[in-house]
Amino acid sequence: MIAQITFAGLQGLIVVFSGAAIANNSELTPFQDRLLSSLMLLLPGISLGTAGLLVIGYLSAAPWLSNLWHLLPVVAFGLYLLFVLYLNR
Repeated sequence: MIAQITFAGLQGLIVVFSGAAIANNSELTPFQDRLLSSLMLLLPGISLGTAGLLVIGYLSAAPWLSNLWHLLPVVAFGLYLLFVLYLNR
């Protein structure tokens, strides 16, 4: 859980600074601009939500495979990085 909260903060910093750099150096469509702005809150929120789900799962003695929830923020961040690479081409 501590790792998820730390990852949420790290994601927040990376998304804010990379989003600002992209917005200053390239012409974005209105959709891309809104998506980039939304991702600044959504990505850290996914990590914090996952941490909450993991605590609930732990308290309710969820099966071992419930630990796969840890992958959700990592996959979401990977998709964000692909989006950033697409915007920078």
